[in-house]
Amino acid sequence: MSGMPMDKCKIPQAFWRALERIGLQPSAVLRLARLPATLHLGAQGSVTTPQFFALWKAIEELTADPGLGIRLVEDTDTAVHPPSSLAAFHARDFRDGLFRLARFKRLCTPEKLHIAEKDGACAVSVEWLYATQPVPAVAVDVDFASLVELGRRGTGKRLLPLRVEFARPSPKTDAHDKFFECPIRFNAPENLLILKAADLDRPFPGHNPELLDMLTPALGPV
Repeated sequence: MSGMPMDKCKIPQAFWRALERIGLQPSAVLRLARLPATLHLGAQGSVTTPQFFALWKAIEELTADPGLGIRLVEDTDTAVHPPSSLAAFHARDFRDGLFRLARFKRLCTPEKLHIAEKDGACAVSVEWLYATQPVPAVAVDVDFASLVELGRRGTGKRLLPLRVEFARPSPKTDAHDKFFECPIRFNAPENLLILKAADLDRPFPGHNPELLDMLTPALGPV
């Protein structure tokens, strides 16, 4: 893809179902975020980046759970992921899965994954192209936990990052330590996930070329 994507964040039905599983009613979240009350009823609604951030902030306010983003990722079954994520779980290896997810994310949101390998480490950061304010903490947690969970579910191994850095202050929870199981730095200059480069070569036993052949044409070139 070339050029700037539209400021359009697609919200799949799986998102609303995940909220309901943790006891949040979509209508209450939408009301607090000042978004259309029927947004969750369509097959796939869409909002702008500021509206998407307002949605996450409403979720944070309604739960007051600093570990919510991690819980959302852990509690979501792979089978309910939208095609953009599902394709990554059936990639050749962890590296292939990361780059597929990075490419396909741009079709769902104006969100760009920056992936850089150097000296045995792979640094991953997320850029919201239309953001004018800091990314909500729960959204950062969902992004980073999703990438780690992709590696764990794809390889079938309990992969551990080298370290994780968050720009926000430390929350009053041990959820991040328990999930990432690596050194975590808060009040960092930026949000950064550092993976082991060697882990990116780990194969995905569930690699499914036939499924990828079906998904890829609909999602964009690989």
